[in-house]
Amino acid sequence: MSVAEFIGLVVLVAIPYGLIGLIWTLTHTSHLADMEGVDLVISFLGSVVCWPVLTFSDVCMT
Repeated sequence: MSVAEFIGLVVLVAIPYGLIGLIWTLTHTSHLADMEGVDLVISFLGSVVCWPVLTFSDVCMT
């Protein structure tokens, strides 16, 4: 595979991953309620990136 094919593969995988993470984060915002400023931005972006782990921990805690 060439470098361009690897970049294309990363883009094709990253778009659905990011969209699912964004949807999951927007529907699970309770942990963001008391935050503001940089903490809110970092926590929001962390939730988008780490949604598989957060989904698993959300299921295990209920």
